[in-house]
Amino acid sequence: MYLFTGSGLCFDIIAAVDINEKANSVYRHNFPKTNLMQRNIESISIKQLDNMLIDIITMSPPCQPFTRVGCQKGVSDPRTKSFLYILDVLAKLTRKPRYIVVENVKGFETSTVRDALVSMMKQCNYSYKVFI
Repeated sequence: MYLFTGSGLCFDIIAAVDINEKANSVYRHNFPKTNLMQRNIESISIKQLDNMLIDIITMSPPCQPFTRVGCQKGVSDPRTKSFLYILDVLAKLTRKPRYIVVENVKGFETSTVRDALVSMMKQCNYSYKVFI
């Protein structure tokens, strides 16, 4: 994963999840050995996530609900539903990931969805840093 290249961290990618077929085609080309799950992330249960023994989750909110070019509907945009699902699930995991890395999308940093992310992180006793 390019995000951690040169970090010195040693890890295995347990799974990648995306419902978008074209995005998955590119991902599969770049990371052919990764367990790529082409499905809606909301179809993955808390139990399944707990069983994955996840140490790091990397995720990104969808762009369209937050950007100038997009609809800017934030939490009202149905494409935000999967991100909110993950926030809800993270708080319920028996074994929470040690780290959560979230890519910023322009407009997300001032949204109520970002507030929900910060709230979940505090509820789960995560400390966090913002790099914009």
